[in-house]
Parts: sequence; structure tokens; C-alpha cells
Amino acid sequence: MSDNVKITARIRRLMALGTRNSNPHEAARAVALAQRLMQRHGLTPDMLSLSDVTETVCLSLTSDAEKVPAWLNSLATGGCIATGCRCWFGWHIHVSTQGVESVRRSLHFYGFSERPEVALYIYTVLQRQLRAATDAHMAGYRTRRILLRTRRRRADQFREGWVSGVWQVLQSFAPSEGENAVLQRWLSLRHEGNTLAGLTVRVAGHCRGDRAARVAGFLTGRDTDLHHGLSGAQATRQIAAGGHSHD
Repeated sequence: MSDNVKITARIRRLMALGTRNSNPHEAARAVALAQRLMQRHGLTPDMLSLSDVTETVCLSLTSDAEKVPAWLNSLATGGCIATGCRCWFGWHIHVSTQGVESVRRSLHFYGFSERPEVALYIYTVLQRQLRAATDAHMAGYRTRRILLRTRRRRADQFREGWVSGVWQVLQSFAPSEGENAVLQRWLSLRHEGNTLAGLTVRVAGHCRGDRAARVAGFLTGRDTDLHHGLSGAQATRQIAAGGHSHD
């Protein structure tokens, strides 16, 4: 088995570990190890070709709005930053168990080799953590008389702050100029004959208590258990030691 195949298999095991186990500490170790493996074994410009570019798709997004919430766009960007991938939002037809069809949002990651799979994994874990953090924060408003519009805006402010906090601890993995050129070429061919529509992003609206909600989100995103595993000596030791016993 070649080294590249072994590396890909190991990263897939890490992704499986994170998706099977909701324990934030397990997810933290997996994210940290996957990121470091991507950086350590990244492709060099002379190895690049269109055939090396792959694509993964997420069909379960928190929002299906035509105007993508700013926090959702930033969350997707975070997965790209951590893996050197690119992404775009699209649409797909969802069929319920009752046979009812509806149009829903999709998120497409594209990049070299196994990177899109890692990006999808990171996004999935972060989306799950954000949903739980938002539910916990908004629970404090349930017994208070607050307009529904205000509640929704505070939730969006919290989410935007949370993602900003996450960005403080994600390691940046920027593609090289050679990679960017190939990725741009691949995207043009992927949508050949179809114009990729520009993305309209909706920022969180202002409301009473919006600053407090945003700050609370930022602190929670920065300090959540998941992201403690992305930085610091513990993550470094895990990587240097070859990872967790389950990887």
C-alpha cells in the first residue's frame, strides 16, 4: 500500500471517529490530527492536475434560505481555510419519507485528493457544535417576554459571534498559487455551460441585546471543548505521538 493511500485511509478513520462519536474531545483530536496530516502531506505544484481534484457535498444544512446567513457562509469558509479547499452553495431536490419534494440548499467542497472529505467532516462537526451552543444560549430567553423577531436576530448574532470565535483557533492552510490556478480551472469546467450565480449573504439584523448575544457567541465559540483540541500543547502532543488510540 502506497504512503498516499495509507494517509487517506487514516484521515477517513479520523472522520469516521468524529461522525460516530459526539464526544467533543474525540472530535477535537480528530480535527487536529486531520488538519496536521493535510498540512504535512500536502501536494506540491508540480504534482497538480485536474484529475487530482475531488468534490464532496453536504445536503443537510442548518438553513435553506435563498439569502445565505453570514454565519453559515463563514462556517463553510472555516472548513475551507482549515483544509485548503474551496466551496460553493447550490440547490438540490430533497424527497421526504412521505414522498414530498422540496428544494433545499447544498454545500459543495472541492480541492485536492482527500481534502474535501476533511473539509466536509470539519464543517459537519462545527455545524453540530454550533447548533447545540445556540440552543443552549437561546434557552435562557424562553421564560422572558421577547418578540419573536428579536429572538431570531439574537440567535443570528450569537451564531455570527460563535463562528468568529472558531476562526481564532482554526489553523490556516492556504493553497499555493499552483493549486489555486488548477482549482479555478476545475471549477470553470465543472460549471461549463452554466453560470455559477453570485451568492447573496444576509448579515444578522440589529436588535436590543444584539451586542451581548454576539459577545456570548464569540466567547463560546473560542472556548468550546471542540476547539481546545485544535490548539495548544495537548493537540501538539497528540499529533507528535501519532494520534489517539482509535485513529
